[in-house]
Amino acid sequence: MRKTTISRSSAVLLALTLGLPLIGGPALVAQEPQPTVHIVAPGETLWSLASRYLGDPLLWPEIYRINTVVVEDPHWIFPGEELRLQALPAVAMDTTGVIDERAVGVRPPPPTPAPPPPSTGGAPSVFARGTGGAEGFIVSIRGDAYRYKPLRRGEFYSAGFLTEKERLPWAAVVGAVDQPKLRNLRGSSRAQQFEEIELRAPGGATYQIGDSVLVARLGRELDDWGRVVVPTGIARVTALGVGLIRAEILEQFGRINDGQSALPLEPFRDPGSVIPVPVENGAMGRVIARRDLSLLPGQQDVVFVDLGRVAGVVPGDVIEVLRERDARDAFVDVPWEQVGIMTVVFVRERSSSAVLTHINDLGIEAGAPVRLIMKMPS
Repeated sequence: MRKTTISRSSAVLLALTLGLPLIGGPALVAQEPQPTVHIVAPGETLWSLASRYLGDPLLWPEIYRINTVVVEDPHWIFPGEELRLQALPAVAMDTTGVIDERAVGVRPPPPTPAPPPPSTGGAPSVFARGTGGAEGFIVSIRGDAYRYKPLRRGEFYSAGFLTEKERLPWAAVVGAVDQPKLRNLRGSSRAQQFEEIELRAPGGATYQIGDSVLVARLGRELDDWGRVVVPTGIARVTALGVGLIRAEILEQFGRINDGQSALPLEPFRDPGSVIPVPVENGAMGRVIARRDLSLLPGQQDVVFVDLGRVAGVVPGDVIEVLRERDARDAFVDVPWEQVGIMTVVFVRERSSSAVLTHINDLGIEAGAPVRLIMKMPS
């Protein structure tokens, strides 16, 4: 038998390039069964997980590839997220770092998804009216319930919201603690994750060390709905001074600089893996606006709708965006057609923030009708 001595990283990359795992042979070190799911802990990254499960941090794209439903940006993973490991290759080698060329096997087939639940009959739901995308959506999340989460912590905090003209206790971001030595080269200061910023608390507000705040940029003003709040990060108070507060940036969603604002962090209540259920004759509303002024809507865009707590909406509910059908279409007896599906991630009194998950057409603009089609169990 001919053996080739190569570095561990090169050997693993060769096998991954060929689409083949490396399995143990008679001379290989016995491997413990690999878990199928990893729960992200604080401080972990795709880099560290690749080092742990694949033996080389440079192989992090392999973990990202099979978890694109959970991980939106490979730079950011959040504690509590469930990452699949089933499709990762089983890497093994002998104690000298020599890989047996005959030890290359075939990749095991992916797990068979659970079949959709049988029909229970009864009155027709909104999915029986030919809306198309929503039916496939509910079947897919039921079939993949082991990894489906109606609400994730990162979405809850990063989506943003409308102030609804409410006077909120905003603190002012004064700037980064570590200022550049040549201040004339940069008119403003910026801070990144794990750096510290200084805040000026509003009158009458009190903070304690350990309190968390949401750092945000106050965007444009919308008639009757107040300012658009665009979160840029989460910080934790580390020191208290006379009129100033020092806080360390724990999570970052965008650029953090002076002139932004901060608000006491609202607690996140994880609903677990509960699945929303279809409802009939759900509440109707309208699109207020898209959070970002992009030319065309895209998946993961944040949309504000005029359905809030007073309408019974809660995070995790599912809303469809509608468009009135052409009256000349005599072959269709449904007055509306679906142009998109959104998941509610943040709720205020009169409005909600929803993330676009499915787009069937581009008619997702201010004034478009929306309807609640799935509700989280109470």
